[in-house]
Amino acid sequence: MVRNLSPLWQRFKKSLPLVYACSSKGLHLLAGGKKLGYEPLEPRIALTATGLVEVGTQPVGELSGKIVYTHGGHGYEAANTGSGSWGFQRPNLLGMIEDLGNQDQMSFFVDYLFRAGATVVPLRPVGHQPNEVVLDNDDVEVTFSGVWSNSGSSIYFGDPGDIPYRFASTSTTETATAEYRPNIPEAGFYPVYSWTRYGSDRAADQLYRVNHSGGSTEVTVNHRRVGNGLVYLGTYYFEAGTSGSVEISNRSSELGRVVIADMIRFGNGIGDIDRGGGVSGRDREDELSVYWFQWHVERAQGVSTSTYRTSPTSDDGTANVGAPPRYAEYMNRETDGLLSDRVFVSFHSNATTGNPATATARGVVGLYNTGSGSNQPTPNQFSLAQKLGQEVNDDLVDQNGFFEHNWDDNGSSTTYGSSFGEIDNNRTNGEFDATIIETGYHDNTQDAEMLRDPRVRDAIARATYQGLVKYFNSVDSGATSLVMLPGKPTSVYAESAGAGSVKVSWTPPAVNSYNGDGATGYMIYGSTNGYGFDGGTYVAGGATSSFTFTGLDISEDAYYFKVAAVNEGGESPSSEVVAAFPNAGDKDILIVNGFDRNDRPLNPAAQGLSPQVDRVRPRQSNSFDYAVQVASSIEANAPHLVVDTTSNEALIAGDVDLSDYKAVVWILGEESSLDDTFNATEQTLVTNYLAGGGKLMVSGAEIGWDLDNLNNGRSFYNNQLKADYVSDDAGTYNVQAAGGSIFAGLPSFSFDDGSLFYDAQYPDRINPLGGATTALTYVGGSGGNAAIQYDGGATKVVNFGFPFETITSESARIAVMDRVLEFFGIGEPTADFNSSGLVDGFDFLAWQRGFGMSSTAVILADGDADGDNLVDVNDFATWESQLGQVPPPLAGSLSSSSADATPQADTTVDELNSAAQRAFGFHGLLAAESELESSDADSPAPAVEAEQLGVTTAGLALPAAKTQEQPDLPLSGGGMVEHESVQQELADEVLSDWPEGF
Repeated sequence: MVRNLSPLWQRFKKSLPLVYACSSKGLHLLAGGKKLGYEPLEPRIALTATGLVEVGTQPVGELSGKIVYTHGGHGYEAANTGSGSWGFQRPNLLGMIEDLGNQDQMSFFVDYLFRAGATVVPLRPVGHQPNEVVLDNDDVEVTFSGVWSNSGSSIYFGDPGDIPYRFASTSTTETATAEYRPNIPEAGFYPVYSWTRYGSDRAADQLYRVNHSGGSTEVTVNHRRVGNGLVYLGTYYFEAGTSGSVEISNRSSELGRVVIADMIRFGNGIGDIDRGGGVSGRDREDELSVYWFQWHVERAQGVSTSTYRTSPTSDDGTANVGAPPRYAEYMNRETDGLLSDRVFVSFHSNATTGNPATATARGVVGLYNTGSGSNQPTPNQFSLAQKLGQEVNDDLVDQNGFFEHNWDDNGSSTTYGSSFGEIDNNRTNGEFDATIIETGYHDNTQDAEMLRDPRVRDAIARATYQGLVKYFNSVDSGATSLVMLPGKPTSVYAESAGAGSVKVSWTPPAVNSYNGDGATGYMIYGSTNGYGFDGGTYVAGGATSSFTFTGLDISEDAYYFKVAAVNEGGESPSSEVVAAFPNAGDKDILIVNGFDRNDRPLNPAAQGLSPQVDRVRPRQSNSFDYAVQVASSIEANAPHLVVDTTSNEALIAGDVDLSDYKAVVWILGEESSLDDTFNATEQTLVTNYLAGGGKLMVSGAEIGWDLDNLNNGRSFYNNQLKADYVSDDAGTYNVQAAGGSIFAGLPSFSFDDGSLFYDAQYPDRINPLGGATTALTYVGGSGGNAAIQYDGGATKVVNFGFPFETITSESARIAVMDRVLEFFGIGEPTADFNSSGLVDGFDFLAWQRGFGMSSTAVILADGDADGDNLVDVNDFATWESQLGQVPPPLAGSLSSSSADATPQADTTVDELNSAAQRAFGFHGLLAAESELESSDADSPAPAVEAEQLGVTTAGLALPAAKTQEQPDLPLSGGGMVEHESVQQELADEVLSDWPEGF
C-alpha cells in the first residue's frame, strides 16, 4: 500500500480539513477517512431549499374575514392598592391554577382560529415564548424600499417625537416594502404580532410577509376594521440572529388605499411592570391581561388608559374584569363592517365549593348576562353561549372512552345566565357579541385531571371553533358555510424515491361529529430543519394518500415533512413530522416514531410553584417532531445514506416493511403502558426482523417498565431487546460510557430535564441479558445501567433506557449516533467504486475519471466515497486507506455501475494486470499491488518489475480536475495552487513511495 508519503503529499493531505471539512452540512471526511463532528455553534440556517415552496399563506377557511377577539381569564396580579406583592387570583388546586389554564386554553383556540382563516386578536399573549423583540418603524432594524411617507398622526406606537408611522399607497404589484429584521436572541417558536392604527383609508388586505427559517408566510389584515393594538400574525420558528424578518408590502387588491408600517413584536417577554412591590419575574403569559395592555399603551401615543380601565389607581384585579372587552372595543372599528363580522370569546374554568371532597359539579357551560344591574347581554349573547357550550359538551361526550375520564354530559343545560362584567354590553357597546366558556370545574378531581390533559384542551378548542362557525352562520344569514375544517392525517410515512425524490404517504382523517368534515385535498409542508416549514404543496383529492416530491436537492440531505388536510372550512392540525434523505439506492435506515403518548403526566411544570402546577404545552411534552434529532444526527455522520421515517401506525398497518432496511432506529420517548411501547403486532415484526439479521437501536424511558415490569412483553424484552428491567427511575439525568463498550471514550452527557425538549422523567435502569453487555451507565442518582449493546454477528441491538432524542447536547447526540452506526457497520465511506467486493486499482480509475466532479448527480461509480456529491482528494484518501481490503458495508444509497473490468477478490496478478492493461493501461500496477498486499503474509511476494506488468510509468499524472464548482486547494503554508499545477508532482511522489520491486 502507499506509505511514507513525501512532505508535499503530507502538506496536501494536511490542507484537506481546511478545504473540505466544512460544508453546508457541517460534516465531511478528513484525509485518511477521519470523521468530523458537527459544529453545534454554527446552526444551519434552513432557507427554502430546492423542491420546496418559498412563500405560503395563512390558511383560508370559513372564518376568513371574521375578527375574533379572544381572552384567557385571570392571571398573576400585583396588590397595587396594598404592598404591591404578586400572587394568582385563583388557588393552586388539584395540580392546576385557573389563571394559567385559561391562557393555555386560549392558545389552543387561537391555533384553530388561525387555520380557519380568522383575523385573531389575542387579548393575552399566545403560547410560550419568554424572549421578545419589539421593533418600531423608526428603529435602525427597520428598512424601507419604494415610496413611503411619514405620518403626522397623534395615535401611534412609539415615543413622543418619533415618526408616528409610515404609509405607502397600494399597488397591484409590490412596489414598496418595510422590512423589520429582529436580532432573535435564541432559536425557537415565536408568536408574531403587528400594532397598526386603523383608518378609513386602509387596505382591507394589508399584507404581512413573515420570513422565518422555513421560508415565508403571508398574512393579510383588514385595518379598516381592526387596529390600535396587537393583531396576531401566527407563530413561526426563527433561528437565532438576524436571518428572519417581517415585511409589510403595498401589494393589494385595492387601489387608492394605503398600508401602514408601525410596530412588529416577536415573542412575549418577561413581565417588567412594577406596581409597588417590584416586577413579577414571571412570563408575561402568566400575568393579567391588564398588564399586557398597559405595557403597550404606555409605549404608544394618543391611546388613553381609559381604553382598558376606568382608573390607573384602581385595583388591578378588579380592573382586569373589564379590561379585555374595553380594549377589544377600542381596537374594533365598528363603522366598517357588521356585528356579524366579529366576536369576543373568553375562557375560564369553574368552581363550586372549592373543596374537591364536596365539589361534584362537572362539565362545560357558556355564560350570558341576564340584564340584571349594569351587566347587559350583547345582541345575540345567549345564542353564542348556547352554541359554543353545546358544541363543547356534545363533542367531548362523543369522545368518551378516549380520555382519562368520561366527559360529564350536561345534556341541553349548557348555559348559565347571571351578571358577568367581562361580557357586559356596556363595555362592548353592541359592536360584537361576547361570551365566556367555563371549560370545566377546577375544584372537581375528574374535571381538573381532564383540564390538564392536552388532548382535552385541544378537543375543547376544536369544539369551540366549530360552535363559532355555527354562530356566524346564524347571524350572517348563512354566508358562513357549515363546513368544519378536517381532522389530522395519520399513519404518515416518508421514503426516498430515488435521487432527489421523496414519497410522502398518509391516511386520510376520520370524518365524524367532532373530528371535522372530509378533506378535499392536502397541504404537504417541507423543511430542511424540521421546525421551519415552507409554503406547502397542495395535493387535490380527499381520498389521496400519497405524493412524491421530485427535484429535491441531494446536498440538503435530510428533508422533513408534515401533512395537513384541507377543505372549505380551513386546514387541519398537521401530522407528526417525518424525515427522508432524497438519495438513491438500497434502503439503509428506517426511523420509527412510536412516541404517540400526549397526556396529563407528560405536562411540563409551571414556573417555580409548589405544589407543582401543570402547564398544558404540547411543545414541552410531545411535539411529535423528534425524528428531527434522530435524522439530523444520522445526517451529520452519514449524509449519503437512504434514511426514511414512519409512524408506528403505518408499520402496524403493513405499509412499511422492516426487512427492507439494514437498520432500524425506534424512538419511544415516554410511551408507556397506556399506549403500548411495543404492542403484540410490533413485537412480532421486530422479532422477525432481528431473526433475519436486522440491526435495531431502540430508546425510551418506559420500555422496560411496560414490557418487563408489567409483563406486557417480558419475553420480547428479555430475548429480543436483550435487557432485564431493574427499576423505574435512575434518579438522574446524567450518563457516561461503559468501559470497553461501543461508546468508550465519549465524554459523559446529559438528557433532558424539561428545559430543552421534554422532561425524560423515570428513565429505566436495565441490565444486559442473553450475551448483551453494558454500553452506558447512569451518573449519580441510583446509578445502574442506562443502555446495553448486543452483538449477535449479523444481528445487533442497542437499547437505551432513556430517550435518545432528549440528549441535550447536539454534539453528544451526533457522537452517540456515530458509534451506533459504526457498530451496525452502516454509513462508513467505501472506495469500492465498482462494487466488486475489493478496493483495488479499478476503483482508483473510477476515482480518476470522476475527479473534480461536483453535482447532485455524482454517485459511487464516479468515485464519490463519502457521498458528498463531490469527487475530491477526500475520496482518494478513503481509497488509499482501504486499498487491498474488503471495504465496509456499502451505504446502499450510493448507486454504482460496473466498470469495464470488475475483478473478483481472488483475481490473479496476471488476470488483474491483463484486465487493467485492456481497460486502463499503466494502472494495472495499482491493482497488482493490492493483490500482493492481501496475499498470505507467510508467503513471500514475488518480485515483480513494472516491465513484467507490461506498463510504463512515463508520463503518469493524476487527472486534470474538472471545472465544476471545484475550489482551489490551499496548502498548509497558506498559498493557493491550481489542481493541475500539483498533479504531476503529486503523482511522481506517489510512485516514488511505491514498494521496491514495482
